[in-house]
Amino acid sequence: MSGNTHFQVLLRYSESPRTVMLTMRRVAGVEMTRSGGMKSGSKPERERLRHEMLASGRGIAEIAAEMVRRWRFNPRQAWRYAHGLSQDEVAARCTALRGGDRAPLTGKRISDYEAWPQRGSRPTVRVLALLAQVYGARPGDLLGPDEWPLVPESDRLVLGHLVTTWIGVPDETEHHASHADDPGPEGSGPEVPGPAPRPAPLGPAALAPVALTPAAIRAAAHVSGEHAEWAEVTEVGPVTLEQLDHDATELARRYILVDPGEIFTELIRLRDRVYRLLARRSRPAQQTHLYLLAGQACGLLASASLELGCHDAAVEQANAAWAYAEIIGHRGLRAWLRGTQALIAFWSGRARESVQLARAGRDYLRGGTGFVRLCNIESRGWAHLGNRAETERVITMGHRTRDLPAAPDELHDVVGGEFGFDEARQAFCNAGAYVQLGMPKLAVRAAERALRLYPSTAERNRRYGGEASTRLEMTAAHLIDHALDAAGADLEPVVTAPEDRRPAQFGAKLAAIHATLNCPPYANSREARELAERIRVLATSTRGSG
Repeated sequence: MSGNTHFQVLLRYSESPRTVMLTMRRVAGVEMTRSGGMKSGSKPERERLRHEMLASGRGIAEIAAEMVRRWRFNPRQAWRYAHGLSQDEVAARCTALRGGDRAPLTGKRISDYEAWPQRGSRPTVRVLALLAQVYGARPGDLLGPDEWPLVPESDRLVLGHLVTTWIGVPDETEHHASHADDPGPEGSGPEVPGPAPRPAPLGPAALAPVALTPAAIRAAAHVSGEHAEWAEVTEVGPVTLEQLDHDATELARRYILVDPGEIFTELIRLRDRVYRLLARRSRPAQQTHLYLLAGQACGLLASASLELGCHDAAVEQANAAWAYAEIIGHRGLRAWLRGTQALIAFWSGRARESVQLARAGRDYLRGGTGFVRLCNIESRGWAHLGNRAETERVITMGHRTRDLPAAPDELHDVVGGEFGFDEARQAFCNAGAYVQLGMPKLAVRAAERALRLYPSTAERNRRYGGEASTRLEMTAAHLIDHALDAAGADLEPVVTAPEDRRPAQFGAKLAAIHATLNCPPYANSREARELAERIRVLATSTRGSG
């Protein structure tokens, strides 16, 4: 009987539109079965296919792909069916992975994610990462080709860095799917699958003290980027985590005391230790802890790469750190990284992007040190764009936020160091913004405040090159104000300082002052020419960090 004949019969004999639809579905199902085409994908059929493929040695990924091909399921449905899990079971496992301090997921929520994009809710990056851990899939595997264009570009970028691989041994994968609810020994907690072997991080030979060339810095960034694409979980004891916490904190605090090149290899060692642990299995809380450490290490490497003049490497390190922060939803780390990305954009000549990134970072905080830092980074961008009103607005916002009481933030206040942002640094940033706007009086006032604050800061917290950087800003302010003698006096301590105490972007700042001295009204001044010559000689001996 043809399809048209069926339709005529149904119209003639059915009593209601609902009966028509039910009968059409029933007849269509019989017809498709008799013709050998696709079946309905009911639970018995899915289970039969799953067990047949497992018995023949096929993996979960292959089962999911076959279900997509045969029954047109979307990938999120197919992976769940391939494991033989209900929506409630998936929700329970996601809740266990997120930890007990958050509201539990429900089967209804999983249903909403599976119904998208026709209806329901679009799964976020964090949701896809959770589901990927439950299924032993890569986050991107849970989106179909027709769904990728519907995902925001920012999420696609993060998904490009998050790759959670499934275990390649079918019986292990099936064991995980069937027994993940088994608590095992008392207190052991659930486990999540770990990855297959990946390219090894830099070994001891590669970490021997060598001259840090741009190629070496970029190579370190590539390792971070590759591992961010292979992010997985591990099992590690509390003593190891405590040691890693101690090392990460010490490196963050030492960072502001020394040239970044002095601790670059130590940062790589920390990162690679975390990566080695990220190659096994972990309980959810340990996994979150390790991702935080990986984000801190790559974040510090991003800052170091920027100060060493490798902006492209800094971008890659920051993107890797951002991927880890996204996995665990750490608001403090995400705020700090947005600020770091804003700094990279600023020093790469992309002031408007810098403003946008700094402003986006404030969405993760309600106040405190991190918020103040983002206000000041944003002010530098606005000043470079010549927007005086916005510059003064965010500078004022930063000072008001500093004066408000706020609970200490774990990253910005407890760890501190490069993750912190004290009043001296704030005053220095104010001075730089005012110089950019051509407001020398305010710039000198802010710089003088920074210089007063530096000696009052405990020696272990004094930023490397902070005073020299401030004097460079003060010198530029005096030149704008046509005070050549004052400029020379402020520059003198910088010119005579040892090379190993010169701050980041030293060469670029000297070049800007040198250019000013060679333009009117200083071009015909003997004193200006002498000062310019001293700067030229000094610049030739300065590393190319600008």
